[in-house]
Amino acid sequence: MGREEIEDYLVMLANEPRVAVPTHNQALSALLYATRACYGL
Repeated sequence: MGREEIEDYLVMLANEPRVAVPTHNQALSALLYATRACYGL
């Protein structure tokens, strides 16, 4: 999964009316954690 796919996913979550802000934040945190763990960033 590349940068563009991640951005698209987060934008989709932000625009989905049934997705709460905490859910969006949790997805962002999970993606950041996975990126850091896999790529050592």
